[in-house]
Amino acid sequence: MSIATSPSLTQALVHLMLLGAVTAPTGVLAGTHDARAHATSASHAHHTQEDTDMYRTDVQMHPTPVQADQPVTLTITVRDGHGRAVSQLTPSHEKPMHLLVISKDLSHFAHLHPFVDGASFRAQHTFEEAGAYFLFVDYQQPGRGQVVDRHSVHVAGAARPAAVALTESPRTQRADGLELTLRSVGEIRGGEAATLHFDVTDVETGKPVGDLEPYLGAMAHFMVLSADGQDFVHVHALDTRSASRVSAHAVFPRPGLYKLWVQVQRRGAVVTVPFVLRVGVVDARPEARSGSGPKAPGGHAHHQH
Repeated sequence: MSIATSPSLTQALVHLMLLGAVTAPTGVLAGTHDARAHATSASHAHHTQEDTDMYRTDVQMHPTPVQADQPVTLTITVRDGHGRAVSQLTPSHEKPMHLLVISKDLSHFAHLHPFVDGASFRAQHTFEEAGAYFLFVDYQQPGRGQVVDRHSVHVAGAARPAAVALTESPRTQRADGLELTLRSVGEIRGGEAATLHFDVTDVETGKPVGDLEPYLGAMAHFMVLSADGQDFVHVHALDTRSASRVSAHAVFPRPGLYKLWVQVQRRGAVVTVPFVLRVGVVDARPEARSGSGPKAPGGHAHHQH
């Protein structure tokens, strides 16, 4: 089964700027785009000349049709601008590839690490429920930096109840014995720089933890997806040298709701804590806009196709 993306060939996938401790220079944004199901020169004809050297990914799944609660093998092939398979990628945080599996209603999330198998990469996954899912393939193109491809897949199975409408969550969330509290300076607004701090405490003792461990070379991983599935990013914590707080600088491109998953490691176990953030509208007054807005040198907010 070959996985296709949205039929719109001109749809741009706008990406967020979260300027954490990434391998690329601070302020350089990932090139994020809709991937094509078949990496051929014909399928890439809609790209501009400057994008002809951009890598693309194919995704195939077996067995098909994909069924909920049944294990599936995902085969991901990275192709260069000439359609040739590429298996030598620049590692990012100890892995050549990160695969984020997120349901369209944002209720299901998984962070996988496909392994090299010949000319492709493979991973095993079991989709918990039927429905539509996004697959975000995150990797480093040698000499170009971070690329994130988005694919879509439908999982068959018994119909499930309609998902509860996404709403802003409390700033304190718990999971697997940890409590994370989000603190930010002022309101988070679209297009304006913000710093997000997450204080981590032990649920049982109520005290700040002192034993967070690095997870894949970072003290935390942050994955963010907008409510409509159009804005995605995967970055890593700032190096604050704190055992009980993880932080990131962020610029969200537009107002609206965003689902945020924070992953930290403690005592050898990875803990995933979800939040839902509401990003406000930028103040339209000229004096309020003065000095605001993204300050990422060399970065850009859109990767247009």
